[in-house]
Amino acid sequence: MKLLILGNHTCGNRGDSAILRGLLDAINAQRPETEVDVMSRYPVSSSWLLNRPVMGDPLYSQMKQHNNAAGVMGRVKKVLRRRYQHQVLLSRVTDSGNLRNIAIAQGFTDFVRLLSRYDAIIQVGGSFFVDLYGVPQFEHALCSFMAKKPLYMIGHSVGPFQDEQFNQLANYVFGHCNALILRESISLDLMKRSAITTEKVEAGVDTAWLVDNHHQDFEPGYAVQHWLHMAAKQKTVAITLRELAPFDKRLGTTQQAYEQAFAGVVNRILAEGYQVIALSTCTGIDSYNKDDRMVALNLRQYVNDPARYHVVMDELNDLEMGKILGACDLTVGTRLHSAIISMNFMTPAIAINYEHKSAGIMQQLGLPEMAVDIRHLLDGSLEGKVADILGQLPELNIRVGDAVMRERERGVRMVESVLTRIEGEK
Repeated sequence: MKLLILGNHTCGNRGDSAILRGLLDAINAQRPETEVDVMSRYPVSSSWLLNRPVMGDPLYSQMKQHNNAAGVMGRVKKVLRRRYQHQVLLSRVTDSGNLRNIAIAQGFTDFVRLLSRYDAIIQVGGSFFVDLYGVPQFEHALCSFMAKKPLYMIGHSVGPFQDEQFNQLANYVFGHCNALILRESISLDLMKRSAITTEKVEAGVDTAWLVDNHHQDFEPGYAVQHWLHMAAKQKTVAITLRELAPFDKRLGTTQQAYEQAFAGVVNRILAEGYQVIALSTCTGIDSYNKDDRMVALNLRQYVNDPARYHVVMDELNDLEMGKILGACDLTVGTRLHSAIISMNFMTPAIAINYEHKSAGIMQQLGLPEMAVDIRHLLDGSLEGKVADILGQLPELNIRVGDAVMRERERGVRMVESVLTRIEGEK
């Protein structure tokens, strides 16, 4: 069986990396003989962070080439592509409409040919199909349909759906894939509310829960050893931060207000006798355009005792982050996957919701109180909640352990179900 896993932006986002690693670990545990290729927009850094070969994403390379086209003609083509390219692809797939005879870019034709090598395509999860990200998110799926290959979407959050063109494509793609397996139920509610077809929807989990902890064979590098030593010296709370854009406008707040409010939480944690380690699931490695370390450094100016506020500047992979988070007492994460990675390594975590996905994941775990709306951060009430949780850690550790075990079991069944179906289609 030969599979292609695509849809990964970059393992420079350690959340995407954990999602990918978990799926690979599960496939390897259940069908070790399976040949799996992985595709990412940033293959060099992703390969290093995952410690395995990763192919480049040709559709992303083509998009960058088109966007960089020079001259008036290049700009005109860019506008036309943005407006009509997805409609042309959809017409090709459905073989209908006036646009079906328009030639598509060579990159799409080559990509369809490449897909013919595989028994099935897996579009790996995460929060990929979001209206703010635009219609190009559906290009891989449309090419999979053109190649007439089974397409399984595993561990997704989808929506919101507040754009007409995005909704049109979502309706087609979600209705024609072999399965759209959601990692939480709030996405399903959004689909129903926006009249997006739910016929192929199945309940699943985030594949980051399936990352093997490597208790027996993990060898920490010098940076991991340093942070494990630091966490062992004093009671420690980990935090993760982010640049809020493009969600700041939808949330009606500013980056500065978010950072000052988070500093209030940090100061409360310090007052409770803990030190704080700021880890970053997104760094600027390989020209990735998000670097949470800069937000963490900027926050320092608002911290009362900077000597007990430590910013991790090292380039760690998601497994190494898991080991460090596992050595902490609590994680307060803006990045959802810092919370998932933390709990997967048995440290309780609070996830701050700026999208519906965090609330959905915690709800499914049976720990809804561990998802906190960003408004509670901004109004200062999260400070008291964090202090309360620090006083309840022994009981919370037991609940987290049980919840994670249940979620992993569901995840194993989800992957087994998909692999069995693919084997039946060969």
